[in-house]
Amino acid sequence: FVGGACKMLTCMLLVFLPAMCVPLTDAASVPNIFFILADDLGYGDLGVYPNPSSPHGRIATPNIDALSKESLMFTDAYAGSTVCAPSRCALMTGRHTGHCTVRQNGEILNNTTDVTVASVLRKAGYHTGMIGKWGLGYGNSSTSPNGKGFDYFYGYIDQEHAHDYYPSYLWLNNATVNIKENENASRSKCGSPLTSNCVWSQDLFVSETLSFLKNASKDDKPFYLFLSFTTPHAGGVGTDAESGVPAPYELPQYKNQSWPMVERDFASVISIQDQQVGEVLKALDTFGLTDNTVVFYASDNGAHNEGGHNYMFFESSGPLRGYKRSLHEGGVRSPLLVRWPGVAQGGEVSDQQWGFWDFLTTAADLANVPASSLPPNLDGYSLVPTLKGEKQSQPKRPFWLGPGP
Repeated sequence: FVGGACKMLTCMLLVFLPAMCVPLTDAASVPNIFFILADDLGYGDLGVYPNPSSPHGRIATPNIDALSKESLMFTDAYAGSTVCAPSRCALMTGRHTGHCTVRQNGEILNNTTDVTVASVLRKAGYHTGMIGKWGLGYGNSSTSPNGKGFDYFYGYIDQEHAHDYYPSYLWLNNATVNIKENENASRSKCGSPLTSNCVWSQDLFVSETLSFLKNASKDDKPFYLFLSFTTPHAGGVGTDAESGVPAPYELPQYKNQSWPMVERDFASVISIQDQQVGEVLKALDTFGLTDNTVVFYASDNGAHNEGGHNYMFFESSGPLRGYKRSLHEGGVRSPLLVRWPGVAQGGEVSDQQWGFWDFLTTAADLANVPASSLPPNLDGYSLVPTLKGEKQSQPKRPFWLGPGP
């Protein structure tokens, strides 16, 4: 009788509160969603995107190149902004910078009005996780990842904190976790010019990602995982000033190049990120998750020109004009690869325009969340028909509000 009463109550709720009800999903009926975001990676920094005149050759990205052969590759995808925080606001909330509440670095999401893609998917029955750089709120608050829909979080919450590649602590959900090896980190302690005596946060992110995926393989729920790298953004070591991209080691193919150290580091961290992407994609295979996981790979804005790095050294914007902080194409156009096994045609190229504000609507469509259950006043559309090989009209012109410094 109790079970029958519960079913009756559920039906009554469905009848009287239709706008508040989101059908719960299970892992067999909808795909997992795995979004990998690079930080300040230029359109021309990946081997699969055009870069016809790089004076120092191409940076090696074999794993991402291989991913492109299994993915639909987009030539006209756009980040949410020319800098980190507003771009991530657009990605999380489905609103472009004319409407989202974070319009420049240092601002945070609204406590009550900003509904994120993680909140939408969690209500639909997804287990939601984020690893890496948040940059949209404060720790242990309603603007932290846990306060904005993520069941699990490990990484940086504060925008400025994320510039320290070797932090003395990171956040695990709403508490800090000390990293003993990085106490009083500096270039003299961690090593100079290389920093192998300390722990690089990005290595920790990959380790946490592997654990998350292993646990997800044992769960009946589908998952949404947001892996937010901090490279190749310029970084620092402990309290030392942000300079270069202080890698823990140089890859052999760059070690003997007669380039400035900062450029050898820059190439190394991109190739290391490529190796790490390969590692987490292999984990999807190992844990039997590949066939039912949609993988997105993109960058939060255009190539940077900071910390002593010159974006022209590798022609990081490729054929595009401008770079990070610029409203020219080189500041906002992003590489975008989407792998959906058995659905999206691998190795194909699409000129369908898509912006970060389209991700929430796209993810909701993948999760079978009805439009009536989405937050109001979204700016995006769903890319799912294009992923399925269907023809879509181009969306209205993208919109960006240029951020402050």
